[in-house]
Amino acid sequence: MSILLKLAQMRHSPRAFDGSALTRNDLAEAFEVARLSSSSYNNQPWRFVVGLRGEPGFEAMLQTAVTANQSWMADAGAIIAVLASTVLEKTGETDHAALLGVGMAVGAMELAFTEAGLASMQAGGFDRKECAVRLNLPGHILPVSLLAVGRLPVGHQIPAKQRKSTEAIVFNVGDPIL
Repeated sequence: MSILLKLAQMRHSPRAFDGSALTRNDLAEAFEVARLSSSSYNNQPWRFVVGLRGEPGFEAMLQTAVTANQSWMADAGAIIAVLASTVLEKTGETDHAALLGVGMAVGAMELAFTEAGLASMQAGGFDRKECAVRLNLPGHILPVSLLAVGRLPVGHQIPAKQRKSTEAIVFNVGDPIL
């Protein structure tokens, strides 16, 4: 079994962290993995704003999350605003594949966090307009998600994954797609 498959099987989305702080160094390798991800036109549309526990940016980003997400994100060691640049740097045209590139980079980051013994969970439930204001984002940079990263609490049990079968997601040309 490949290391990627093992990491994908280990990775899960916890709604619990132990409340310990992380450092930029704890996150550095995952950001390097994201930096090396593939993207359309090599545009590299991903941008990340980091708020470490104990820094004002952590609380600022936490406050943009919906209440239900704030309850578990509050114990993360870091909150990362995941952003997408929607403009192709080479042409100035719209990057229609920006979200795909960002998703690939974040997926790779999450496997890197897992390998480092950290846990991560993305949250789509947050106020994107407020996030853009707090981060002073230009119009072509879109907030995509908040990514909470941290250490799991002692005794945390990783639940069994409930995923669709391969047959439910991979089709041949002409097959009905549900």
